[in-house]
Amino acid sequence: MNKQPLWDAPSAGSGPDYGAGPQRLAVAEAARRVVRAVRVTAVGDDELADATALLDQAAALIESKQVGNAHTQGVMGNQEPDFESRDPMAFFPYSPIIGRLNPASPPVEFWADQDQVRGRMNLSPVYAGPPGMIHGGVIAEVFDELLGVVNVVNGTGGYTGTLKVVYRRPTPLLQEISLRAWPAGAKGRKQYVAGEMVCDGKVTATAEGTFVRAELRA
Repeated sequence: MNKQPLWDAPSAGSGPDYGAGPQRLAVAEAARRVVRAVRVTAVGDDELADATALLDQAAALIESKQVGNAHTQGVMGNQEPDFESRDPMAFFPYSPIIGRLNPASPPVEFWADQDQVRGRMNLSPVYAGPPGMIHGGVIAEVFDELLGVVNVVNGTGGYTGTLKVVYRRPTPLLQEISLRAWPAGAKGRKQYVAGEMVCDGKVTATAEGTFVRAELRA
């Protein structure tokens, strides 16, 4: 896996803008930049007032035309999902966890490795819980997506039934965290998946999930 800084380049299996156009990708990254900056800014009230006016103007411009169809973490409009590539970043471009086109998503990246899914993240203070640590709820939502994507890349996608997270030691902010998840068995419509987070060679959290495959009806 090419160790470029997160978000500098898309995963190899998909186009650079996920079919949505380069400007949509650019505006999502600009919004993430604003969120990161607002979280730790120390500018004064005058600068904040100027920034608020500019952000209000930008919001009004973007709000002038909105998508009205069903909202999902997959593609929008006439785009086609890129499932053949086995690239999770192409499956879910609007995911709140790995979606590069979703300004709410943190800098998290997943990629398929045979039947497993690996990933990495390096989170800013936007995602802080205790001092210097990633919030436990953020860790849980990353695991939910990571374990669920294992099923998707193996053609057994389903809904989360249960998710058990064990917090073994603090998972730090502003450091690269390695992610890995793998299939752990199946029974009927239930798929079992396990995963871990590792920082500096030490496991910081583990997860076990049960996912239920959707039942197709005639």
